[in-house]
Amino acid sequence: MSIVAKFEVSGMNTTKYDQILHRLAEAGLGAPDGRAYHIAYGDVRSLQVIDVFESQAKLEAFGAKLMPILQEFGVEAKPEVAEIHNIIKA
Repeated sequence: MSIVAKFEVSGMNTTKYDQILHRLAEAGLGAPDGRAYHIAYGDVRSLQVIDVFESQAKLEAFGAKLMPILQEFGVEAKPEVAEIHNIIKA
């Protein structure tokens, strides 16, 4: 079952976000296995993130590789995870 992960993020502005995306792409993780959607939103000085993954296991596999990169940039991200009931595409 698909899940949504809403992250409580601290320490991430748009510059760090862009640098983190670049590092993920360099590591072959720009489009991680199982991720359907990625949304970054909010104030440019304090971005927040929501991801949709096809399973908790796929999120955890990606998280194991993501967290060390976030730590290098001084970013913390704590997920609140829930199963998805429905997705309506436009």
